[in-house]
Formats: sequence, structure tokens, C-alpha cells
Amino acid sequence: MSSPHRDTLSAFVRKHGWTRGAELGVDKGLLFHRLLRDHPALSLLGVDVFPVPERRDRCEGIAAEYAERASLLIMRTDEASGLVSDGSLDFVFIDADHSYAAVVTDIALWLPKVKAGGWIGGHDYNTKWPGVVRAVDEMFGGRVQRLNPGSIWGVWL
Repeated sequence: MSSPHRDTLSAFVRKHGWTRGAELGVDKGLLFHRLLRDHPALSLLGVDVFPVPERRDRCEGIAAEYAERASLLIMRTDEASGLVSDGSLDFVFIDADHSYAAVVTDIALWLPKVKAGGWIGGHDYNTKWPGVVRAVDEMFGGRVQRLNPGSIWGVWL
């Protein structure tokens, strides 16, 4: 299934040759699966609490299919951040809890995980999610790029 945010992130992985990334908020696993399927050099970490058991089962199956380069942490994003080394990722894509406080926390905790020259971004940067917009704008100001109108925000480090 195609979507503008999945298409955009997949194109970024290809264009920049990224090999290590994290997706915070895996949900149904559509982006997680797409990135693993389309980018055989990519090792990807997915983090989600999976409140819907069927989605957890689906994502565990995806991780098992790509076991040599897929990791799935079933926990909160703030807990998972302590398990990832600083400067170890090419990118982090934030699409978990969309509340202002959660997005501020995710940015603060995951920003150090991205190496110099890498990218941090996320989904749902639009008026439907004012907490996302406020958190991103306060954390990055004029450095924020909008990559899909109403969809992806990103910052180069």
C-alpha cells in the first residue's frame, strides 16, 4: 500500500544510502515493512507499545521475516531510547504518541541517537495534530522542512 509519507521516506533512504534507522510508532507496520522490503542494506529498529494485539502480531511477523536486520522493541519510546547508542543512527522517524509532551520527549531523547549529517523527522505535522506542530516548531524553529504538505517534517543535523 502506497502513501505519500511512506513514498517520501523510502525515497530518502534510497537517495542518502541510509543503513541504520529507527521508526518510533510502528502501528500496523506498513512503513516498517516497506523500508525493510525495499532497502536490503537497511537495518531498522521499530518501537511501539502495540495496544492492538493484532498489530503487534503482524509487526512481529515482519521483524521475523527480516530478522537479520530488523529489531522490534515492544515498549515506550522513552524507555527504548536508553537501549540505543548516541550517534548510531542515520535517521529517526517519529510517529508515536502525538501529544505535545510526548513529541518533545521523543525529540529530546532520540536526537542524540542520530549521527552528524543525519536526519530526524516525523509524521502528522499539520493542524489535525497541534501538539506535533508546536513541539517540532519549538524544538527546531526555522530549521524544519516540510516534505509532504500536511505530512512529514524533518531536520538535517
